Amino acid sequence: MKALIRVTGAVQGVGYRPYVAELANKYELSGEVKNLGGIAQIIAEGDEEKISSFVNELKNSSPSGSIVLHVSLDYLKSSEPESLSRHSGFRIVGSSGEFDETYLPVFPPDIGICPDCMKELLDKKDRRYRYPLISCASCGPRFTILKELPYDRETTTMDVFSMCNECSLEYGEGRRRHAQTISCHKCGPQVILQEKSNASKVKCNEHECEENIETREGDEAIIRAIEILQNGGIIGLKGIGGYQLVASPYNFETVQRLREIKGREQKPFAIMFDDLSDIAKICNVSEMEKDYLLSSARPIVLLDKKEDPFAENVCGYSRQIGAFLPSTGVHKLITKVFKELIVTSGNISGEPMIISDEEFNLKFFDKIDGVLFNEREILRPLDDSVIQIIKNCKGKESPRFVRRARGYVPLPLFLEKTLKENAIYEAFGADLKNAFAIGFGDKIIQSQFFGDMEDYSILKLQKKELSDFERIFKTANLKADRKIIIADLHPGYHSTAIAKDYTKESEEILADKHQDIEFKQIQHHHAHIGSVMAEHGLKDCIGVAFDGTGFGTDKTIWGSEFLICRGGEFERAAHFKPVRIVGQDEAMKNARVSAACYLYDAGLDIPAKMLKDSELQLLKSALENNINAHPNSGMGRLFDAVSCILGVCDYNSYEGECAIRLQNAAEEYLDKVSGNYSFYDKTSEDILCGEYIEERIFSDMVVLNEKDGRLIPDISRVLEYMVCNLASENTGRLAYAFHYALAEITKDLCIRISEKCGIRDICLSGGVFTNRLLLGLCERLLVKEGFVVYYNRVFPTNDQGISVGQIYLADL
Repeated sequence: MKALIRVTGAVQGVGYRPYVAELANKYELSGEVKNLGGIAQIIAEGDEEKISSFVNELKNSSPSGSIVLHVSLDYLKSSEPESLSRHSGFRIVGSSGEFDETYLPVFPPDIGICPDCMKELLDKKDRRYRYPLISCASCGPRFTILKELPYDRETTTMDVFSMCNECSLEYGEGRRRHAQTISCHKCGPQVILQEKSNASKVKCNEHECEENIETREGDEAIIRAIEILQNGGIIGLKGIGGYQLVASPYNFETVQRLREIKGREQKPFAIMFDDLSDIAKICNVSEMEKDYLLSSARPIVLLDKKEDPFAENVCGYSRQIGAFLPSTGVHKLITKVFKELIVTSGNISGEPMIISDEEFNLKFFDKIDGVLFNEREILRPLDDSVIQIIKNCKGKESPRFVRRARGYVPLPLFLEKTLKENAIYEAFGADLKNAFAIGFGDKIIQSQFFGDMEDYSILKLQKKELSDFERIFKTANLKADRKIIIADLHPGYHSTAIAKDYTKESEEILADKHQDIEFKQIQHHHAHIGSVMAEHGLKDCIGVAFDGTGFGTDKTIWGSEFLICRGGEFERAAHFKPVRIVGQDEAMKNARVSAACYLYDAGLDIPAKMLKDSELQLLKSALENNINAHPNSGMGRLFDAVSCILGVCDYNSYEGECAIRLQNAAEEYLDKVSGNYSFYDKTSEDILCGEYIEERIFSDMVVLNEKDGRLIPDISRVLEYMVCNLASENTGRLAYAFHYALAEITKDLCIRISEKCGIRDICLSGGVFTNRLLLGLCERLLVKEGFVVYYNRVFPTNDQGISVGQIYLADL
């Protein structure tokens, strides 16, 4: 018998064809396997019972890193296609340029160094001992070096490196069989260290050079890079997804210099550790956190500190450490010496991660002490992913993305409901934490995190990456008679403008193909809720979106929304009282402005220490005359205001700093009153929900108004209590009470809204819900009332998740 078998899923770049070949030999089948577009196509010839067993094993097992979605089996006549009986055994053949026009391909992300390669890296007897770019069929770069599908060496940036005899032999059999990144000391890309020499001036091209460049290669380069770090220096390091800056976390002056180089004032740095045991010495590590740290994605995992041995300007006031493990051989060789290192993205804060050797040298070479790079080209930047593990009210752990990038992109969201037939969706997301998404069939593929589109370089990168995604996933070849383009409702967003321009360009292109094009805009907070609905396959819910800002349908700034979501439509059922904020852009940074506006709105005196006399008079004049003062119901500005009023933090040197420090104050208070409170050591509802601590001082102070059928809570009396009692009250107690009050308001509003609409499913989303304390309190109180609570897990709850929600809602 002869069979045609097609396997769909992430089956390229993970050693899937060698796996199939070995399995076919096990069942004594002849035939071939090849990559076809984004799938694996197999022709197997042999006994029917053995073919059936072969297919069953393909369905139930697969190599590490692969994802098998579907395995189809069709028996063929011996002449259709031509019989392969003349071939002995089973072979791997070259990839086909054919493409399944009904299927959006799945491709694996970059994969961290596997245990086998790690062992070889450190084995003196192995020929790849201390080869920094070691990889195999189960690990190494994938998406960052991919030009197009199908995935073969010639379609990656490894195509310029010819294999030596030893690598060629390994390419034919064993663990590196058809490993497209196979290389070694002899034939692969090598590491090179460049640094400024202390030598005197030299003649160069008939001009006098101010300095000479000293170059080392191979292991000498690694050894010298380690020496620089040991001497308190900073090096640039070319990783898998782009350049990184590396420094010791124990040297205060070095860390301060690094902050000045990056333009990063206060935001904590992540720490790369050599081993899990090193992390466990200073951080609490749960089982799920351990699993993610050791996973092939190698994300940064936010862990609660047990102690902080690093220089005070590394993590600062943060209660957590962003910890991660080496993802490549070069990282491991360095951390073996240091145990802990700051490894941060090689860019100026706010700009894209740099992938070009020339650009990195232009921006950083004169500012740092050496650059350790290699000759392999990186095609697209992928920063480290960031994950936070939380526990729900039943004590079950779940991951939540803060940033989704390397190790996860471009893995798709597999939808429970297939998108509309013959339609391609492209969503452009929001301006902050931008990421676009493409939807077709039963999948939505989201791009990596880009950043803030106010920066022109981010805007350019987004356009380039969209073009790359369309080429790689061959969206132009998909069987579709229309394209739906989705943008945010905000008329001033760069992402909205780009989407509109893209629509006009697409209209001209698609006219020749007789395809229709449709442009849609979806309200920002509705899209936040849509991202949760997409992950969980929901059609209706009550959505609670707590966010910084978003353009509303009434043309005011929203951000504390309670939405009744039915299909692709929503009703704004409730929101916090809008407060006029002067100078929106300035207020996003300067929490003193937000605090003063909230106090003014509440009819309260603004403390003299909050603003200078001249600033206070200007602010009052603007509010009294309604000049550059716009209604804002954003939860982000409320957190800023409370943080400032309580004296916790009055300026956001990076996004969300005031809110994070307010959360820290509340959690530190919990530590003291509950006996070393921890989200992992104590899961009692009594502790989190105030029944143990009894911090419900604001429960009767929230005034619930109603306007045009909407419920509008007013917290003016809460702010008044804070101002009047700050001197006598514990700041942490007030910070915790504020969090608890928000959760109580959320519960009460959801009860009233549910009575109106009959919906019992609650979706929580928006950047403010990155706050695990607020999320935990809201979830516990809502679950106690019998609600089913959902929140983001696959995509970030912040604005990066917006584009997924845009596609899901546009399809409902």
